[in-house]
Amino acid sequence: MLRALRDTVGIVYNSTGELACYDLYTLYIECADPTGCGLGSDSLAWDYQACTEVELCYESNNVTDMFPVIPFTEQDREAYCRKKWGVSPRPGWLRTQYWADALSTASNIIFSNGDLDPWANGGIRNSLSPSLIAINITDGAHHLDLRGSNVADPASVRNVRKREAEIIAQWIKAGS
Repeated sequence: MLRALRDTVGIVYNSTGELACYDLYTLYIECADPTGCGLGSDSLAWDYQACTEVELCYESNNVTDMFPVIPFTEQDREAYCRKKWGVSPRPGWLRTQYWADALSTASNIIFSNGDLDPWANGGIRNSLSPSLIAINITDGAHHLDLRGSNVADPASVRNVRKREAEIIAQWIKAGS
């Protein structure tokens, strides 16, 4: 279990695999996501997105979660985003961006959620229509099905990738 946790944290803090050991407290970089944005240019993109599109305001206390004690309120986020990027967070933007209550009017979307993804409960977990399909991935992590294939991928992820490809192929065939 600890090895799996180490490997999961390593996706963000040791993506090169070059570090033999890493210390979350010294590697943590303040950003608009209180759990950390990772390292490198991808972390900057996620930080900006967390300031402008994704609402991630929650505090960690290192008692009921695995993260360092970090107080993080809406006011903290707004001050950080203004200072770092010169932007103000847009509360409710995801709801506006992704159809709000009119999501059922969309089509041809696969909502995949891994049961190891801490954000999965905020996702669409049940299909909304025959073309708004929710797929829940046992042993899947955050967007693992969208990453390149790896020999260490669980069978559930390989199966979901195949299923997603089949669904998309059906949509393309129906549209041509």
